[in-house]
Amino acid sequence: MKIGIVLNRQAGSLVDRPIDRAEAAIRTAFERHGATVDLHTVDGAQCTDTIQRVLDSDAEAVVVGGGDGTLHSAAKLALPKGKTLGVIPLGTLNLLARDLHVPLELEDAAEALAAGRVRAIDIAEVNGEPYLNSSVLGFYPQVVQERERQRKQHRLLKWPGAAVALAKTLYRLPMLDVRLDWGEGPRRMRTPILVVSNNVYDDGFGLVLSRQALDAGKLGVYVARERNAFAMLRLMGRLVAGSWKQDEGLETYAVTSLTVHSRRHHLKMVNDGEIRKLHTPLHYRILPGALKVLAPG
Repeated sequence: MKIGIVLNRQAGSLVDRPIDRAEAAIRTAFERHGATVDLHTVDGAQCTDTIQRVLDSDAEAVVVGGGDGTLHSAAKLALPKGKTLGVIPLGTLNLLARDLHVPLELEDAAEALAAGRVRAIDIAEVNGEPYLNSSVLGFYPQVVQERERQRKQHRLLKWPGAAVALAKTLYRLPMLDVRLDWGEGPRRMRTPILVVSNNVYDDGFGLVLSRQALDAGKLGVYVARERNAFAMLRLMGRLVAGSWKQDEGLETYAVTSLTVHSRRHHLKMVNDGEIRKLHTPLHYRILPGALKVLAPG
């Protein structure tokens, strides 16, 4: 099998390590398992074009080394090609890699993928735009925008910047007025946050939620009914404690499609960490088995 590998030179886990050693470890792992390797290490701004060139080549699979944003871009490009996608987790959260049980250490990840198998997983999409993990509406897009502003103006690191951004946004908690329809008639909701995930989240603790099933053919819909900052902080506390599904202020649903109606002509959302602004109504759906991925055997 010929495999194209694209590494984001600016990914967090590559910044403080010799690039040549990382490349050698990855190349050795795949070649040891009989693959022909075409490896490219590029700056973040060049990732999309490089991934596209690899997908247009005779490579049967493309493996990207980067964070969730790099993987999100790669998935959008790989879907219409029907080629297999793999991920070497080099970012901060590495959400899909965790759910695929890919090791988080570079050498271990390369070995696991090289010896792994191809499996089909679901993709979610909103208004035709695919995403791998979640689409979040409400106050969260403001948090992401404010975090980036803090990072640029005050040179705060990602997590301190996120804490400042969250505090500022919760102080004046915005509300989202929408009507949700998953086939049983529209329901009006006034909520600070709406999450639509690609498959449902498992019970568990910590702010990084996991999904055991990536091929169950369901969207997870999570709507906060409480409308104040205290309730949001309580919900975050229950996330950490692992009791978030029992929060009386949270409604959860598992559906195959969802339409979000709003009086606004556009709504902002964060899809896999990327801020988007799309026309309403928003049409969400699940695409069962639409993406082929490399996963540990």
